[in-house]
Amino acid sequence: MIGTGAGEGYPGLWCECDNCRAAREKGGKNLRGNCTALLDGELLLDMNPHFFEMAPRLGIHPAAIRHLLVTHPHPDHFTPWLLSQRAADPAAAGMRGEALYGRVAPCFTSLPLLTVYGSEHVAQAIAAVPGLPEGAQRCRFEFCKITSGEDFQAGAYQVTPVDSIHGEVAGYTQNFILRREGKTLLYATDMGGYNTHVLPLVLAHRYDLVVQEGTFGLGADVPGHMNLQKNRQFRDLLMRHGCIRPDTPVYLTHICPHWAPPHDAYAQTVRDYGMRLAFDGEEITV
Repeated sequence: MIGTGAGEGYPGLWCECDNCRAAREKGGKNLRGNCTALLDGELLLDMNPHFFEMAPRLGIHPAAIRHLLVTHPHPDHFTPWLLSQRAADPAAAGMRGEALYGRVAPCFTSLPLLTVYGSEHVAQAIAAVPGLPEGAQRCRFEFCKITSGEDFQAGAYQVTPVDSIHGEVAGYTQNFILRREGKTLLYATDMGGYNTHVLPLVLAHRYDLVVQEGTFGLGADVPGHMNLQKNRQFRDLLMRHGCIRPDTPVYLTHICPHWAPPHDAYAQTVRDYGMRLAFDGEEITV
């Protein structure tokens, strides 16, 4: 897990409420960037500026990433302008010292091709960045449109995207079922549940790890998002259908400061209900 906060971050950028003030004072696990995760150093789930701020501190090399799965184009999950920062000056590769003076490009490294997977809404977000679609080759990325329920291969991962209830229109947001070497992960953010035609796809698997959003914590029941009560209900649903065992790790991410207490105060509450509260930089192995 790289970032585990909701759109406001944690603390909120401009906020001085009790939770935000406590997070600033305590620091550590109580501070959260926007939600993003990295699998095996090569598959990124969502791309926002907070990932690139944290990567150097965590020893992560973004240049090694080959696959980007985008849940939806809300700016705290996908900032397509960042793809333009891959534009390299090929002539500068290998240059040293004074030879580099006068070269202008955001990247002086020859990058491997990055495949970006997302819905038509993600494609529209890329198209809205001036010059980005036309510059895809120079920026060393390609876009692959994906559809709910249709499997595809992303490197070593077999992936099933599933539409979740979140966003302005149906199909705006996708969650991902990822399988590799006999292990299966459900990555479910943002989500407010699943429609009746999608839910059977989710319940058809046995999971070794579940990551679900817990945006509204102890607070409101807001359409398109989860709170702790809905998190518990969803975990129970997976249990009833044999998708997880009692000891299967279920992590909560995408935490909002205005409804969920800081990590130090909230982690035990989550654990009391058989789940775990993720924190920025946490490494999870299954």
